[in-house]
Amino acid sequence: MPDSAILGEGAVALVTGASAGIGRAVAVALSARGARVICAARRQDRLAALVSELPNPGLALELDIANGEAVDGLLAQLPEEWRQIDILINNAGHDLGGRQAFHQRAADDMAAVIQTNVTGMMRTTLAILPEMRARGRGHIVTIGSVNGVEWTANHSVYVASKFAVHGFTNSLRQELQGTGVRLTEVMPGLVRSEFAAARWRGDEDRAEKFYSRFDAALSPQDVADAVLYTLDTPPHVNICDLVLRPA
Repeated sequence: MPDSAILGEGAVALVTGASAGIGRAVAVALSARGARVICAARRQDRLAALVSELPNPGLALELDIANGEAVDGLLAQLPEEWRQIDILINNAGHDLGGRQAFHQRAADDMAAVIQTNVTGMMRTTLAILPEMRARGRGHIVTIGSVNGVEWTANHSVYVASKFAVHGFTNSLRQELQGTGVRLTEVMPGLVRSEFAAARWRGDEDRAEKFYSRFDAALSPQDVADAVLYTLDTPPHVNICDLVLRPA
C-alpha cells in the first residue's frame, strides 16, 4: 500500500447530513481538495443546490439514515462509478426536543435521537465498511461531540447518544487494526449552526438566545478543517480522537 494520504484527486467521499452546517462545510472542503463527494441528507432541494456549487463532480443522494431499509441498500442506489467509497463522513445527527429535563422529554423525540445518532450512524458504517475492508483501504470519520466524554444536566438523551458513538468508535477501531481502514472521531464542543434551531423545530429566536449565552463558538468550517487534517495523514497514522473547543 502506498504511504500516501487517502484524500486526493478523484477520491470518492460520502458525507451524511450534508445539506447544512458541518456536513455542508465538510462536503465543500472535500470537493475543493479534488474529491468526488456524495452529499447525502433528507432535503433534496438543498442537496441539489449544494452539488451545483461544488468545484468538482458531486452527487446528491436523498437519504434519511433513520430509515434502515434505505441505509442498508445505500450502495445499490448509487451509480456504479460512485460505489467505491474511500472516505465516509458520519455526520448526520440531531437533538430533537433536547436541552430540557429528562422527565419532560417526549418519548418519540428521545427515540428519534437514538435512532439517528446511534443506530443510523452504525447502519451507515455497516453499509460501507465491508467494501473498504475488501480493498484494504478507507477512512471513516465520525462527528461525535465533547458530550461523548462528559455529561451535562438537562442534556441526557443527546449525551447518551454521543457516549454510544464514542464507545462504538473506539471498539470498532480495535477491530480494524491491520485492515488498512482507519477510524477517527472528531469531537467538537459548541458549534454555531442550524443545529439548535432544528432541536426546537425551527425556533430561530430560541436558538439565538441559546447561542448568546456563550462567549464563543466553533463554526462548521472549523470542524471541516479538522476533518481535512485527519484525512491528510498517511495510512500508517491514525488520529483516533480529535477534540475541538471554542477558545
